[in-house]
Amino acid sequence: MIFQLTFYPILFFLLCATLFFFFFLFTLQEKWGRIGVSFLSLSLVASFLYLIVKAINLGYLPITNKHESLVFFEFLLIFIFFIFYYKFRLLMVGVFLSPLALLLVVVSAFMNKETSTVIPVLHSFWLPLHVMAAFIGNALFALSFVISFIYLIENFRLKKKKFDEFGKYLPSITILDNINYFCIVYGFPFMTLGIITGAIWAQYAIGSYWNNDPKEVWSLITWILYAALLHLRLITGWKGKKVAMFSILAFIILIFSFVGVTYLFKGYHSFRL
Repeated sequence: MIFQLTFYPILFFLLCATLFFFFFLFTLQEKWGRIGVSFLSLSLVASFLYLIVKAINLGYLPITNKHESLVFFEFLLIFIFFIFYYKFRLLMVGVFLSPLALLLVVVSAFMNKETSTVIPVLHSFWLPLHVMAAFIGNALFALSFVISFIYLIENFRLKKKKFDEFGKYLPSITILDNINYFCIVYGFPFMTLGIITGAIWAQYAIGSYWNNDPKEVWSLITWILYAALLHLRLITGWKGKKVAMFSILAFIILIFSFVGVTYLFKGYHSFRL
């Protein structure tokens, strides 16, 4: 019961944030966007409290099922958004980010929230490192996805020479491209660290660094995509629209490797007894 009492406020605050951001989108009155930001900050606090309450009650980091993982993912995504929000003009980014955060929590609500016995191997030093690194990388890539989507909108508007009230609330394509670059260049090392610590933990847990598990294979595919994206950005000078489109594609594959693979393929990434 206590978990439900601390979970539903997250849904409520995110729903309110999304509604007020939509008011802002359709009216272009900044006050609605600011209220949306306030509710987004409340959802961040609510998510943090939910994870803390679960961690205290369970005695381990609450990321051992899809429900917990999605809430953790949503928490990191909003946290990283606020890092940029106070430096750049990102009200319009909230319009697109809040529905994504809401979707993550809504999907998590339909997944198993019950507490059950967890196998002892989860009480490993390497598991929290693996999960934290992987999800920080995923959250940065999720923000890259949102930023890339907005970049394509802004790029299209500039080509059509649309200079109106809506455009005033869009960050410049230079700022969007720079934020996208930041997300990729820092998200990739975290993803890499997540894969390395996951391999070490797998050796500790089941005696092998690599087991051809579907999630391992698709995580490697995702890593290769982001490695290629980073290479194209740093070595060949890719910028702008190409990077934005590649970022969107890579994130779609990332989401598939995170959620889709679990339901389409059998693997050992399930730890409850």
